[in-house]
Amino acid sequence: MKKIAKKFQISIMNWYAREGRCLSWRDTTEPFKVLIAEFLLQKTDVEKVKPVYKEFIHRWPSPQLLSKARISSISKIIQPLGLNYKANRLRSTAKVIVEKFGGKIPELEDKLLELPGVGRYIASAVECFAFNKPKAVLDTNVIRILTRVFGIKSEKSRPRDDPRLWSFAQTLVPANDTKEYNWGLIDYGAFVCKSKKSLCSECILYNICMFCRKIKSEAKSI
Repeated sequence: MKKIAKKFQISIMNWYAREGRCLSWRDTTEPFKVLIAEFLLQKTDVEKVKPVYKEFIHRWPSPQLLSKARISSISKIIQPLGLNYKANRLRSTAKVIVEKFGGKIPELEDKLLELPGVGRYIASAVECFAFNKPKAVLDTNVIRILTRVFGIKSEKSRPRDDPRLWSFAQTLVPANDTKEYNWGLIDYGAFVCKSKKSLCSECILYNICMFCRKIKSEAKSI
């Protein structure tokens, strides 16, 4: 298992070095900017987020400024994402950061979880991408890859809330270059190991993927 895990890590990071997306929020380690990016990326398309994120950070580059923003102004900026309901949550989060944490994004998971709208995924993303901690980041794309490659399945209706899946994902996280590894998984799930029409014939994980083996076996039996 250790050899397979190592090959998995190296394959994903090498692929990311060649094919990974260049996204502005990946060029910063400022915790507030990382937090806002993760809020905006929830349940929406990356391409739609690009201009919204740029405008949002331009208008409110700090939690202090966002905490004083009008809800109507925030709603107008994030309207293209269809996330108007998050306007109040974004401002509430900024207020908690200012009032409870002195205007600084907390580093620890339990403290991050005290912020409105922050669940385990966003908390782990901020820990990894802003504070460079070796934390697993488990979104839909990553869950799909782990399920297919390693055959691990969740019995939860929401796999992203499954402690067993999080625990397994954490065992695969490399001690170094964790950000690149996590970004690689996210991008690989978006472009290769897709929910529909996966590019298994082009997959760099083909030889270790249980899903690919199953497809190959079924093809031979026909």
